[in-house]
Amino acid sequence: MDDLAHAADQFVLGELDGADLSMIAAEALARGIDTPALVELACLHRTDCSTAPDLFRTAMAELGLVHDWRAREVDVRVGRARDHATSLLADEGALAYHLDRITVQLRELVGYPDSHAPDLEDLAREFESLSEYLEFVDPVSIREQIRRVCRNLLAGPPYAPVTPHVWAPSEQQPPARWRQFIDSLRSRRAVSAAASPPRPSVLQAIHERCCVPR
Repeated sequence: MDDLAHAADQFVLGELDGADLSMIAAEALARGIDTPALVELACLHRTDCSTAPDLFRTAMAELGLVHDWRAREVDVRVGRARDHATSLLADEGALAYHLDRITVQLRELVGYPDSHAPDLEDLAREFESLSEYLEFVDPVSIREQIRRVCRNLLAGPPYAPVTPHVWAPSEQQPPARWRQFIDSLRSRRAVSAAASPPRPSVLQAIHERCCVPR
């Protein structure tokens, strides 16, 4: 069953196509796992697998492995994000890589009007802001803040809010770069703006401190 559970995790993230699902079903049958939907799925021809996703969902329900696919997606994506947070805190691999992977997983859950995990919306925004911000500053300058939000992710739910700290631009980072950063954030958040407009944390503070003439 572990192989099928792993396949369900990959399926809910869109990592398997119809032909993959048919082969997975055939391998499960060879191991003695048998349900009507699994048999039908295994018999699909690789050139005609349009019904494979529905059959796979039915088979998972027949086996009692997955009944709520939305909840499964939340569990899998949060689990992957936490794995990267754990690696980041252990200094395993590049900080930017883990931060990006966490941001991607959380954004997939909350980046649309029909949010899959509303309790993660604020934390997801913090990760997205830091991920964008990292492109414009020395990573060392915000390392502790990144580690703090990672610890927050691992400790939740509930997820405590984290107030971003804003650094003024240096001579090597003129206001134009910060305006570019703000534009980038606004563009990336456009999809979910109607459901969850961005808070005036990083965005407004940077604008006021770095782009508004004094």
